[in-house]
Amino acid sequence: MADKSNKTTGFLTLFFRIVASLSIPALTLFLLIRQAPPPPWEVPEETAEILKVHTVQEVWDYYESIGYTDEKLAVSSIDVPRIYLDSIVNTWARNETVSSKKSLFYRTMLPLVLRTNELISAKRKHLLFLAEEFRQKKLLNDDDLSWLTNLAVSYRVLKKGRQLDISGELFDTLALRVDTIPVSMALGQMAYESGYATSRFAGEGNALFGQWRWGDGMMPENQREGKGDYRIADFQNPIDSMEAYAKNMNTNRAYTEFRKERAKQRRQGKDDLDGYSLAATLHRYSERRHEYVMILQGIIRDNNLSVYDGARLAQCTPVILVPDLKDS
Repeated sequence: MADKSNKTTGFLTLFFRIVASLSIPALTLFLLIRQAPPPPWEVPEETAEILKVHTVQEVWDYYESIGYTDEKLAVSSIDVPRIYLDSIVNTWARNETVSSKKSLFYRTMLPLVLRTNELISAKRKHLLFLAEEFRQKKLLNDDDLSWLTNLAVSYRVLKKGRQLDISGELFDTLALRVDTIPVSMALGQMAYESGYATSRFAGEGNALFGQWRWGDGMMPENQREGKGDYRIADFQNPIDSMEAYAKNMNTNRAYTEFRKERAKQRRQGKDDLDGYSLAATLHRYSERRHEYVMILQGIIRDNNLSVYDGARLAQCTPVILVPDLKDS
């Protein structure tokens, strides 16, 4: 009987030693599997690949090789590759025809608009989720409250350092502001404001929208009297310019009408915003007022930019397009 007991004890000892030897790697595997997903307001991407180009023809050939063509964009809702321009060389179109210049410009800038909208859309979805939780009288946790506070400050609904007052009105105000920019409208404005990325401000500071900044930035050649020491804002890369433009459209008092009309389209069930009609609200974007609106709508119409309003980014590895076009 003692011999049987010893065998049982030995077996159990061996079993627990085996389990103990497996516990650390097994626990590690379990923790890896159970890693928390990214917060719902973030849209992480894979590590980007770098693609250096030395001529405009190389850019053209690359787009053609991956099927990123005008023809496919015009006739189908293809997923747009995540190609992000690193910097603008404003002499890029020096030897290009008008049609080639426009084609390359819109295809190069489209992913910047879509990525900016993708990030805004993720924040909006989380905001609307929290709004529904609040309306169902569910308590928001500390992380949610902290996130809401930062969002309200970022979108100029709350002054930094102030206490956040949770209310239905707060969520309604934020929902008006935290929303995407119509793709066709953004492309039309950046084309007009930057001269299809050939302006001095585009080349010197990756500035695509001619946004003003006081006391810091690029000095205009003919600064307007009575406007103060304004400069043209410069940016580290073009997508920063796009993000700053989106934040300006979503927070500046001058574009209240734009935000209201956008909200009306949302209530009508439009997932893809109509940039052509929303461009009609931008009479305060330029001193040209209604003439500016007519020009902008003409750009959208004549270049068939509305086809991009339903575009989406592909789920693929991002590519950073680094131009060195000195010899172009």
